Amino acid sequence: MVSDLQNAQYAEQENAHTNNRETSPRLLVADDDVTALGELSELLTLSGFEVVQAPSGDKARELFSNEKPDLVITDILMPGLDGISLLKLIKEADDIIPVVMITGYGEMGTAIRALRLGAFDFLLKPINGEILISTVEKGLEHHRLKLLEKEYTHRLETQVESRTKELAKTNEFLRGILESSRRVSIVVTNLQRQILFWNSGAENIFGYSKEEILGQLVAKLYPANIDPNEVQNTLREALTNEFGAAQTVIKQISKNHEEVVLSLAISPMLDRKGKMTGVVGLGQDITEQFRLHEELVASYSRIRKIQGASIFALAQLAEARDGETGAHLKRIRQYCAVLCESIRKRPVYGPLMTSEFIEDLVQCSVLHDIGKIVIPDSILFKPGKYRNDEFEIMQEHALLGGKALSEAAKETGESQSYLSVGADVAYYHHERWDGSGYPFGLRELQIPLSARVVSLCDVYDALRSKRRYKDDFSHENSVKLIVEQRGKQFDPEIVDAFLDSLDGFEQIINDFDKNHAS
Repeated sequence: MVSDLQNAQYAEQENAHTNNRETSPRLLVADDDVTALGELSELLTLSGFEVVQAPSGDKARELFSNEKPDLVITDILMPGLDGISLLKLIKEADDIIPVVMITGYGEMGTAIRALRLGAFDFLLKPINGEILISTVEKGLEHHRLKLLEKEYTHRLETQVESRTKELAKTNEFLRGILESSRRVSIVVTNLQRQILFWNSGAENIFGYSKEEILGQLVAKLYPANIDPNEVQNTLREALTNEFGAAQTVIKQISKNHEEVVLSLAISPMLDRKGKMTGVVGLGQDITEQFRLHEELVASYSRIRKIQGASIFALAQLAEARDGETGAHLKRIRQYCAVLCESIRKRPVYGPLMTSEFIEDLVQCSVLHDIGKIVIPDSILFKPGKYRNDEFEIMQEHALLGGKALSEAAKETGESQSYLSVGADVAYYHHERWDGSGYPFGLRELQIPLSARVVSLCDVYDALRSKRRYKDDFSHENSVKLIVEQRGKQFDPEIVDAFLDSLDGFEQIINDFDKNHAS
């Protein structure tokens, strides 16, 4: 029961937050246990966070709308509006706000359900201070990356729309010539490459008057690093096609030394006997469109980097719980890249190894053990052999990780995405070629190609790495063990591709050892 004095304190706190928003991250903490709420809030405040307290789920819902926090921490079991219901309301209002659930060991099933509903993470009671702060910091970083992704996505959509409009203008090229030749350069050169005709459009685009340019070599318009002979030979070859004309994009230089990008249509100028006497070039200035296109490509690249960083941060949550560092994940990505390129050169799976597939697989390979985030510490950190019941629980990480990523993939609205590849990897990387793996006992081509690739890479790195329960194996012994499992644990074709890329695998771990030692 919350006293009138405490209610008054909460009201005063709300007014203070409304009038004085701090620059530090704002956290909304909800717990009906006032003592636990105070202790948790004090710990977060001492760590530099601004904390808004809510003694109930209903109060948290009200404060969320008013305070707009950067992250929410809520107990699962609360009277009235419980933590799961609060999570659903928050995700409906703003699906990028991270929500961290507080739970006891007896509520693990509910905690897993919360993760499926979009919770960022969960904390077990009693709460460890270091884990709390680490989880909050990772959640805030995840929120920041999501905001950046949202911003870049919006910018990308805007630029795509702009680029589409500009392309539509380009399609009106010939009509534009008829409507206003001042917007299109019309340049005629003879076979000696001298400029014979220069219209007002060319004058507007390049800045040269007719008096300055007529009789000059067209190479005057080329950038210093461009070979005029190479350009002319390329254009001349283009004119010999069946259409007798060519369309290209070319960079040139204006009178004031600024780069101009032209969409250039060229055709031969023929005499009465059909003999070529010169070249007619019609150019439209697309410098601005070209700049927008380059920005569009750069934005897409940034978004992919943000996606990769988000995926890697998510994977590190599971990796950290397993007592590992991010080095394992970095090596897995590199192994996958090397192995995929080797497979690409071979006829069996080579056609499937598109650049997009390889990029998605390399990016999502780090998610193979994401399901370990919900495996109890007593099992995850057990040094000895698992009992049958413990091994069954450990096997669940493949199901939990695969399902979480599969549901995330559905949210994208695309039948195939990088998250779909990640789901396949998480679900099936413990399946074996001979059908003796888990969780489904799939065999041979029933196992997705992505999972078969990651499975071999994961085993190689596990063999080469020193763990709390084993010493590391040499490269030669690791290769021998993998070859012994050809046709048993591993796809024979992928093992053969692995053997073609042994130098790359060994170089990756040697470079890591060298960097780690320094």
